[in-house]
Amino acid sequence: MNIRRNGSSVWPYIIVGSAVGGTVACLFMTDSGRKFRRSLSHPDELGKNLDNARDFVERKARVVSDQVHRVLDQTKRSIAEGERAYREANQTFQMKARQIESKNDAIATNVHEKVDRLSRTAVVVEHSVLDPLIEIGALYRGIQKGIRAILGKTGGRPLRSSTEEGPFSYDRGHRVI
Repeated sequence: MNIRRNGSSVWPYIIVGSAVGGTVACLFMTDSGRKFRRSLSHPDELGKNLDNARDFVERKARVVSDQVHRVLDQTKRSIAEGERAYREANQTFQMKARQIESKNDAIATNVHEKVDRLSRTAVVVEHSVLDPLIEIGALYRGIQKGIRAILGKTGGRPLRSSTEEGPFSYDRGHRVI
């Protein structure tokens, strides 16, 4: 629809007319419009209405301010509670870490003591069992070589045959050598 009048558009007039019509309808058809008309027709009530409006705004501002303060107080308490919980958790963690470290030290000390005892036991076994066995073995070899030297069997095969066992060897006449 293209409406033109003397080369200009009609739409601006339609928009302005709609706005004026809506305003007039609002003033005459709604409760707030009636109150507004009454305040214009009775200027003495306008001051009272302004005082009421100011009181209303102050009351609402106090309510909003109180709510903001409550929210801020709750936020501060929540932050303080969170910080306290964090400190308690950190202290608990540190205590448990110290307990674990203490147990670890006790285990390490116990292991070191056991290793030291085992080492001392090995030294005792070496001195009391192995050293005499080695000396007996050396003595046996010395006696064996001495007997060979007396019998004139140096070098050659050992006095013991491969089927005989034990520390002593027998010659062909079954005599103990």
